[in-house]
Amino acid sequence: MEYARTSALVSALAFGLSVTLAPSPATAARIVVQPGESIQAAIDAAPPGSTVTVMPGDYVENHGGTAAIRITKSLRLIAKSRIPNSRVRILPGPGQTDGILIEPENPGDPNVKKVTVQGFTVEGFSRNGIWTRYVENFKILRNESVNNLHNGIFPTLSAKGVLKKNVAYGSLDSGIWVEASEDVKAMRNEIFNNPTGFEVTVSKNIVARKNDVHHNTIGVGLYHPNAAPLPPLGDDGDWLIADNYIYANNFPNPVSGGLVGQLPSGGGVLILGVSRVTLRRNKITGHDFFGLASINYCIAMIGTSFDCNNVPPIANPAPRDNLFVDNVILDNALNPPSGGFGSLANDIIEIAGIQDAGNCYRDNQVGTSLPAMLPGC
Repeated sequence: MEYARTSALVSALAFGLSVTLAPSPATAARIVVQPGESIQAAIDAAPPGSTVTVMPGDYVENHGGTAAIRITKSLRLIAKSRIPNSRVRILPGPGQTDGILIEPENPGDPNVKKVTVQGFTVEGFSRNGIWTRYVENFKILRNESVNNLHNGIFPTLSAKGVLKKNVAYGSLDSGIWVEASEDVKAMRNEIFNNPTGFEVTVSKNIVARKNDVHHNTIGVGLYHPNAAPLPPLGDDGDWLIADNYIYANNFPNPVSGGLVGQLPSGGGVLILGVSRVTLRRNKITGHDFFGLASINYCIAMIGTSFDCNNVPPIANPAPRDNLFVDNVILDNALNPPSGGFGSLANDIIEIAGIQDAGNCYRDNQVGTSLPAMLPGC
């Protein structure tokens, strides 16, 4: 949910529509980059399938592109870091808005396949820290995104990816945002001090497991397509949020405009008009407003400039067919905001806006809820 949305429209995802031959082992190379050398030059010189290893130090690229590092081929980019004692930091050079961008060389080219980025600290970019576009079979491992002001780690238009053991903080939108993507797993990441910690929009088959999500404005945000704004993929959903520790997401919202500026502080998990979410075995505690809120998008937008009477929803706005089972959702609603929806503060808030949304609650440990009797399974 961008703090200043651009008018990005997606025509189609090209997953699986092209075939890229795997490079032969004989063409691959192992290249080592030392401080004072160019990471981008090493990537450009590396044959597909190569490993580029970067030694500890601060790196500022001066090639004039908008991304400090751009990867357009199968590649392993590995930082020889031991965070927090020894870092490989990528910092902005002249005119650079993004840290590491993975995308095809030219628009319309086949998707980039088999890319790993591991161990980097990407810091201080005005847009994204690590960004994928039209990428398949990718791994983003053990990186730090620090104060990248759009999103920290941003897989979009991508498939079959793993985001594991990363740290993301200090963005003005989302620490980790999975958008218009499918078959992506986010595991064991730590995400804090962002308007939304972990966000998903218009995606399929997303798994978030064993993440540590704390001190954001909203911990986990699962948002309606109007919040992108992007058209649905046709059958969005099947999102599993399991075994996460989601706590103390009471970070004051640093953004005043746009949809992000509408987010109230103090929410654990916000399910905003999306369907087929499974929330299982999470611990959600210590929030000022709510632990879990499952809310009709149009009801949530009443009285804002995004009211559905002014901006009609591009998909069904009701949260539907969601399963909430075996969660611990306790000790929330500690200091709710005054006025507006603040009077609804509870461990769980369910406002589907239709008589039978098919949402299902079973075997949860809950203190208070609205309504007091949640729909069973």
